[in-house]
Amino acid sequence: MPGRNPEGVRAEKPNQQRSPRKTTAPHEFGEQCGGEGGVPYRVFAAPPAFIRKVTVWHKQYVDGIQLATDEGVLAQIGGTGKHKDVRIDSFELAEGEFITGLSVEYWNYIDRITFHTNLKSYGPYGGSGGNVTKELRAPGGQQVLGFAGRHWELIDSIQLIVG
Repeated sequence: MPGRNPEGVRAEKPNQQRSPRKTTAPHEFGEQCGGEGGVPYRVFAAPPAFIRKVTVWHKQYVDGIQLATDEGVLAQIGGTGKHKDVRIDSFELAEGEFITGLSVEYWNYIDRITFHTNLKSYGPYGGSGGNVTKELRAPGGQQVLGFAGRHWELIDSIQLIVG
């Protein structure tokens, strides 16, 4: 059937330019920040794909995050808004730009988040902040490929997946 790939074979797109960045196998790094509610998630760009766009649903808390790669959109983390007036913000990474870490403010949920790249910062997204503030950074020579943690209607906790 057209469009099916039962063997899971990866086909390269012709004439597509790949970034020269090299990564190691994706793995969780650093502490998990936030509460213990919700269910586990683990969402990341599998190399050779890289994160190209980030969308954040937020108001008082960080409701949800969705990552898009050069190969497609990844599963959503959290929800799309517990409130009708939730804000939706997106940013696209420039060629050669990649996520290096996060600034996170939290308690039982992720209250506020800022994304840091090798070129600049995006955010903060969310409310006025939580009781605890942490900086999560990928080790030198690596980049953030995605996130792990716990979620449901909101993002309860977050941890870096690097490579």
